[in-house]
Amino acid sequence: MPSLHHLVALLVLAPVLATGCASAAGDDEPEEETSAAEALSASTCSASGAAGAVAAKPKAMLNTIAFSEGTSGTCGNDGYSTGYAVHCFSSCTKHPGKVWSAGGYKSSAAGRYQFLSKTWSGLGYASFSPKNQDLGALRLIANRGVTLPTSRALTATEFSNAMRKMSGEWASLPFSPYGQPTKSLSSVRGKYCKLAGC
Repeated sequence: MPSLHHLVALLVLAPVLATGCASAAGDDEPEEETSAAEALSASTCSASGAAGAVAAKPKAMLNTIAFSEGTSGTCGNDGYSTGYAVHCFSSCTKHPGKVWSAGGYKSSAAGRYQFLSKTWSGLGYASFSPKNQDLGALRLIANRGVTLPTSRALTATEFSNAMRKMSGEWASLPFSPYGQPTKSLSSVRGKYCKLAGC
């Protein structure tokens, strides 16, 4: 049975395909609002906060996921402060925990890799910083049985196998079993190879 993290909506409201983590029935998560004081004291959502946290070859895979999820380059922070359906937020002190609505769907998906609030809580990070978002995405990849080499790019076969496994986590990836819009294998492979130097 698919988790809520996998159910997504095709949005025509923006040129970005906001995939991952939506449900027509909505999440069972309470909405939280970030107070003005929290926002002022918040850690930054700047992409520079993730610099050096992940080796270049695995980072190419993370960038490929962000491309597929439609968050790459959004909200002025390369997606780290992007909520479902391209709703921008300003504080990365914690996962926003807010449920956004768009196109008849609701989701708490947030950040560059569109973590549901429940998924993020299960990872146990102290903040929703860009560094932790990168590390959290790597943990989800590993939990799907994918090993990303640090010294070389994935071969075409390895990449295809990785997509099959990771599509259980990110419904925008090729081979997703959830019946939602996906990127083609050739488009995500092309993006990955451009970044990883296949």
